[in-house]
Amino acid sequence: MNLAGLRVAVRSAGGILGVRTPGQGPLIFTQVRTATKRVSGSKTNKNDSAGRRLGPKAYEGHFVKPGQIIMRQRGTKIHPGENVDIGKDHTIFAKEPGYVKFYHDPFHPLRKYVGVSLKKELPLPTPHFSPRVRRFGYVELLDPQEAAKEESHMSRKEFLQQDELASLKAAKERRLEEESKKIEQALRSLVELNEDEMVMAKERMLNVAQLVTASKVKSLDAEAHTTFDYNYSIDLAIRRGDISEEEADDKRSLYATLVEKLSGNVIVDAKGNVCKALNAEERARRQESILNELKDKYSGVALSPEVRKQIASLIESEAVFDAQKQEELRKQFLPESRPIWTLDSIVEISEDQKPKNATRVYDEAAKKVKLFTTA
Repeated sequence: MNLAGLRVAVRSAGGILGVRTPGQGPLIFTQVRTATKRVSGSKTNKNDSAGRRLGPKAYEGHFVKPGQIIMRQRGTKIHPGENVDIGKDHTIFAKEPGYVKFYHDPFHPLRKYVGVSLKKELPLPTPHFSPRVRRFGYVELLDPQEAAKEESHMSRKEFLQQDELASLKAAKERRLEEESKKIEQALRSLVELNEDEMVMAKERMLNVAQLVTASKVKSLDAEAHTTFDYNYSIDLAIRRGDISEEEADDKRSLYATLVEKLSGNVIVDAKGNVCKALNAEERARRQESILNELKDKYSGVALSPEVRKQIASLIESEAVFDAQKQEELRKQFLPESRPIWTLDSIVEISEDQKPKNATRVYDEAAKKVKLFTTA
């Protein structure tokens, strides 16, 4: 085979290794790399989580039951409206059986609301001055056995808590009975009342004491509230037909007479105890005397347990300060952060004594540890 005048090329799998023309000398090899592997993409963040299935689960006009989910969302894109509630993950669910309504509230025009209408033809939102529609439609059980069965029905949780509820009820009744006895003893020593008036007075003062201790209101405000409640209960009894107008007038006049006897003579202090009422001048004089004693005798002193009892007894004097003023005086004269010792009561002791309440302090000047205790 004649190769004259031809170029000779030597190839390999990676490319051309060398080229030579006959008569031009030895063959010179030069390696040339070519791409032989397919480039693959990155594998970072290829595993994505499943969707959370957000969005509406019940649409306009759909009937829903209590507890049924209406909307799943991130953030309050849709706000809860009437007869619905919202969970901590912004899930809106129905509270009443009815029909789903999406609407805008004129008081919040930039928000979109979803609610449940109890009737399909009722629009939302309910007009501002219109009465709210409530769900009735219950059927009376005429069979006494069925009615008793339905009335006595309770869940398992209620059934298991019956013993605890009975014990709590008994303890409450005992506590109210003890308080009623204390009030009766105080009333008999402060004002003269007959037996019928004593029964009404005990109930009145017990209600006043509960308002004063639980709601932290003044005694006069609690008495006015108790009087209003009694008169309102008589009005309700007239509406129900339990008593006539003449009987109601007799009850009101008897109660007004009792209130007149008690006012000015009996008062409930901040701790709920029935005590003798003070007139305005005497009460102002007692308040000024106690405040002066607290400032002169107990300002900046060491708050030992004995001193705390003395200050508390002055602040809690009968019929002098109301609950709000007592709290202010406790913050001023009975702070929790004040120590039970003062600088004047600190003395240095020797190592030989070593009492239990000794405190070790390093003295920079003397370069040694010293022992201190309260005198």
